[in-house]
Amino acid sequence: MKSKLVIGVMGSIIAVSLSIATAHAFTIDTFLDSAKQGSLELPSSGDADELAFIRNATGDNTLTLDFKIDTINPSLVALSNGTDSWYIDVAPEEPGFFLLKFGVPNNSSLDTHYVFQNIGELTKLVWSNGQVNNLTGGDCGINGSPNSCNIGRLSHYVGTNGGGGGGGSEVPEPASLLLLGAGLMSMVFARRRNWV
Repeated sequence: MKSKLVIGVMGSIIAVSLSIATAHAFTIDTFLDSAKQGSLELPSSGDADELAFIRNATGDNTLTLDFKIDTINPSLVALSNGTDSWYIDVAPEEPGFFLLKFGVPNNSSLDTHYVFQNIGELTKLVWSNGQVNNLTGGDCGINGSPNSCNIGRLSHYVGTNGGGGGGGSEVPEPASLLLLGAGLMSMVFARRRNWV
């Protein structure tokens, strides 16, 4: 009777923990530099100019472009990462650095390209609205009008090799650890029952 109560309580703890573990935000990556397309630092949004800008921002002239993805429908690519931040899942890619390009009006003084170092979850490109001058949301007043800041401004993103990461090993999710613990506890209870 007592073991059934313990098993029931453990099952309840696992169920609650699973629901909590799914609501987690990814680590926001480190902003390195930004520039406006057509400037001296970034003459165009062509591959060679974007790679040169990333190399300049990172100080690493050995970087190469691993991928460049045009975002036809940004709202399907960039997902909310909680309040005022976004992420793009690029799995199985694990870029060390990435660049986001946004469309801005021609007469705008806002930068179009933003370079980041991928420091957290390597298969996720994560940024906050503030890091990209609120082009993806947040305080729209600085961009001229409330309609000027939305994720639809994301034009494309680029990933490069090297330089990122928060370590070579992955940290297990809390839910996985709880499941492992529950399995071990059930083995202990099963053995105790066989011994009695």
